[in-house]
Amino acid sequence: MVDSQRTVQVIETLLSKIELKHQEIGRFLLHDEFEHLDPRIILWAARENVRDLKETSITDLEEFSDIEIKLTFAPPSFFEDVLSGKNVPYWQVATVMRILKTSEIVYDPRGKLEQWLNQAELVEWQPEVIQLKQKTTRMLLDRVSNRISEDMLADAYIWLIKAAEEAICVPLMTQNAFGLGTASLLLDTLQRNFPDIYDFYSELIGVSRFDPNKLNKARQELEILADKLYQQNVKTDREMWILAAFVSINESELRLKQSLEIKVSDDSSSILSRLFETAVAELWNSYFLVAQNPRKAVKLDPWVVGSFWNWFGSPDIDEEWLKEKEKDILDFIA
Repeated sequence: MVDSQRTVQVIETLLSKIELKHQEIGRFLLHDEFEHLDPRIILWAARENVRDLKETSITDLEEFSDIEIKLTFAPPSFFEDVLSGKNVPYWQVATVMRILKTSEIVYDPRGKLEQWLNQAELVEWQPEVIQLKQKTTRMLLDRVSNRISEDMLADAYIWLIKAAEEAICVPLMTQNAFGLGTASLLLDTLQRNFPDIYDFYSELIGVSRFDPNKLNKARQELEILADKLYQQNVKTDREMWILAAFVSINESELRLKQSLEIKVSDDSSSILSRLFETAVAELWNSYFLVAQNPRKAVKLDPWVVGSFWNWFGSPDIDEEWLKEKEKDILDFIA
């Protein structure tokens, strides 16, 4: 945990290092429900001299060597394209709106970030983006049906979860919810506002089938497998998928560790449960990312699928169960 006084000190130290050449127009400090547990500070900075997103870990602050500082640089257009209603990727809209709705402005010399916050109040999901979610859901469900017909139930299960994630977004987006970028954000949004869908998704990713020991072993196995696959796939289509998976693997490890460190009490039961389910959700996301094998006819790596089935599978997940869930998913996009 980083207390508020040290957070202010870190931010002031970082701001003192900004120079005119950086062309920086403002910074956000991100907040979430776990921030009082985190040994890290997460910042986003808008800079005119960057073209793409760039995340960096700051390690050169000797007086704060015990604090993990993550800073993401973004061009102003990353925010402004969303706020002006341009046709941008779904994840960009979700990311921008999450930042604007859950963060604190810590540097805004021109008042630009405050202007963005005001504009964000008017942003709504465009109908064509919702329609794309519906179309993607149907495409993924076709993949599920094909894998069932080939008796590849583990592959079908993976695509079923991904189809559900796309479909669940539809009723959320029609109510202008934006916390949809990752499995853990989806769980958080569902728990707060859509309890019935939350129960469906929690069951689908198998939260109740894990305990801390099983979850830890699954993560360790995947980490070893991901490392081997990364070494084999440097400079290929799979490299970035696997690198992204390591982010989720680390997040799963952190949330599990935090859940184990909390003393059980009536006051802590809710946060403990949220930490553990987040750890499971991040592990699922890790498996999906590592499994991606874009250039192959079968799009999922069989070794990763086998590991996934070993930990996430259940005797209840058979052809009948999968087809029943397919119908439920279609209801979300009806």
